[in-house]
Amino acid sequence: MGVDRVRWGIVATGNISTSFTRDLKLLPDDAVVTAVASRSQGNADRFAAEFGIEHAYDDYRRLLDSGTVDVIYIGTPHPQHYAVARAALQAGIAVLCEKPVTLTAQQARDLIAVAAEHKTLFAEAMWMRTNPVIQAYFADLAGGVIGEPQQVVADFAFHKPSLPARLLDPALGGGSLMDGGIYPMTFTYMALGRPAEVKAVGSLNEDGVDLNVAMAWRYDSGAVAALTSGLRSQNPWTAAVSGPDGSLLLPHRFHHPEYYVRSTASGQERIDVPTHGLGYHYEAGDVMRALRDGLVEVPTLPHAATIEILELLDETRRQIGVRYPGDNEDLGG
Repeated sequence: MGVDRVRWGIVATGNISTSFTRDLKLLPDDAVVTAVASRSQGNADRFAAEFGIEHAYDDYRRLLDSGTVDVIYIGTPHPQHYAVARAALQAGIAVLCEKPVTLTAQQARDLIAVAAEHKTLFAEAMWMRTNPVIQAYFADLAGGVIGEPQQVVADFAFHKPSLPARLLDPALGGGSLMDGGIYPMTFTYMALGRPAEVKAVGSLNEDGVDLNVAMAWRYDSGAVAALTSGLRSQNPWTAAVSGPDGSLLLPHRFHHPEYYVRSTASGQERIDVPTHGLGYHYEAGDVMRALRDGLVEVPTLPHAATIEILELLDETRRQIGVRYPGDNEDLGG
């Protein structure tokens, strides 16, 4: 692909796809949404009319066959990610797929292999990684401002009187881990890497969906981490790394913050970093740069991290007893 505009296709028309498409308008004119696919033609047509999209389809396969897109964004429920992404990669169409990119690490490894085989870019849309505040935070941490990290705490639990049905449906990858727990897990992974030991406990409902989860990670360096996710409490949604010389705190909604707080012997300082939009355009911009460089992997969204986080999710689900249809072999059950 040359340096001309990048043609985006949107697969699914729910809230996350709406937010992503709105943020694409914040990028230069070289980003254009040319096609959308939904399960119904009516939904696709409404989405296309809202955003001025030329082509609308009632099946993602029709979008892939249309010849109108260079890259697709997948915003479907979790279990549908794998089939859509695999078909796109086999067709030579780049993929940015919502997190978690698949339900299991085995599926993710397969998609990465298909991307390499077809020399086509593939990335998980872990938008937190591309946020400018997050990037400044981890640059500060890497600079040694608090010394060697010793403890991480991170939580992502929320409660609504009426939860979206998919969050309570095991067939749709429901539960707190996949939607919420992946954020403290990714944050901790970014701070300390892969742990040597994982311990997890959880409370499940009668359908086997995780409602409350607590995780403890141990590292050979001596560092530890405490992580929680849930669907039954209104948590602070904060994350922090502490070391012998201080701590770095990300405030409420730590996965897309506006600032962070550095606490050292010199005092407490709020670090503001300019951001704009909802934050989805940062990952889209990184994908477009990688596309133009002919890469199959986006540097800020590394494949190794995608796989290892899913392996940690697999192990956590195994320990607390969460099973999704068809994943017994992946989880050793």
